[in-house]
Amino acid sequence: MPEAEHFDVLVAGGGAAGVAAAVGARRAGATVRLVERYGFLGGAATNSSVLTFCGFFDQRRNPVVAGVGAEMLERLRRRDVYREMSFAWTGNHFVLLDLETTKLVYDELVTDAGVDVRLHSTLTDATRNGAGEITGVTVHDRGGGRRVAAAAFVDASGDGALLGASGAAAQVAPVAERQTSSLVCRFGGVDPDADLSREGMRAAVAAHNAGGDGPALARDQGITVRLPITGQVLSLVVDEQLDALDPAAFTRDEMSARRQAWRYLDAFRKHLAGWSQAHLVETGPQIGIRESRRLHGRAELTASDVLGARKRPEDGVARCGWPIEDHASPGVTRYRPIEDKGWYHIPYGAITSSDTANLWAAGRLTCADREAFASVRVMGAAFATGHAAGVAAAQFARGHRHDLPAIRAELRRQGALV
Repeated sequence: MPEAEHFDVLVAGGGAAGVAAAVGARRAGATVRLVERYGFLGGAATNSSVLTFCGFFDQRRNPVVAGVGAEMLERLRRRDVYREMSFAWTGNHFVLLDLETTKLVYDELVTDAGVDVRLHSTLTDATRNGAGEITGVTVHDRGGGRRVAAAAFVDASGDGALLGASGAAAQVAPVAERQTSSLVCRFGGVDPDADLSREGMRAAVAAHNAGGDGPALARDQGITVRLPITGQVLSLVVDEQLDALDPAAFTRDEMSARRQAWRYLDAFRKHLAGWSQAHLVETGPQIGIRESRRLHGRAELTASDVLGARKRPEDGVARCGWPIEDHASPGVTRYRPIEDKGWYHIPYGAITSSDTANLWAAGRLTCADREAFASVRVMGAAFATGHAAGVAAAQFARGHRHDLPAIRAELRRQGALV
């Protein structure tokens, strides 16, 4: 194996949290290596076609994420693909995305910041020293295995690849208690004035299930919107209660999800106005995973923090205004609003490892109880928690270990909302 490369900060995962962490750390003066197992950045937005940025606004439509996340939105505006949308039935306000533009803008963000990026690179192992800190990782690419050493590490991999490889404390809920995963479907050939309403979808699914045409469809409504540029219809209606950490079960359930997608297409063609000539453009390509591992942090975000819109001026490093959106089981989503449709603080301890001093985790790895997790897991919050983790890691690498006032000051300097 080649001699180890050395960086101040190693970031695992190139989604919203990972890109924000890498850019934030680089702008704080650190040398940064970002490793991503896919051939593009973007996380669930691109590898699962979840082409919606949720969590940038509270339910009053006030921005709660700035910094690197806001720069991402501004770059989309410059390319004239920025589009906001709200759902009256939830009050949620989000940003619609174009797939290829999103990939390109992520590339620009890290390149312009001077981040050292390695795509097609899978983290497989990690080493610790006698003090229990991580000293390096092994990353496999098409050329073989490589060692990367760093002073500080951020796990933004979604499934907690670095948590697992290093043995850092993590939480793994029983499969039946995890958020369901959704396979995103993109449909073409849908008439411009086609029915995309919840009521229409419910009627179509009910007609399909009553007709006995194969297995019943569990979900009878979900996010269904027309995308910018392509005009395709994006729909999140295919659910699976899966275990992303069990490869056999994961394979079985992704195959099941793809079969479901074709059954939904059949139901919509037969029973939904404007869908008779529709076709399935693409699924996924990976199912959208909401939950697998989570960090065991120094602090835990709780449901009462979320619902009560708790402000934490002493240790808050990020904000979130997304309500509790609990995908409790296939076809079942429960919403609980934040007090006064506002926002709450995410504490520093929720992104800081309880047992590994130089490890942070962000995005859907944030330490939270079950209900709070159903709020904080969204991409807007991932940008915010990733940004905070990256800045903290950069300061740690320069000898400022968990200096919270300095971390908050640097986040403000970089334009973040804390």
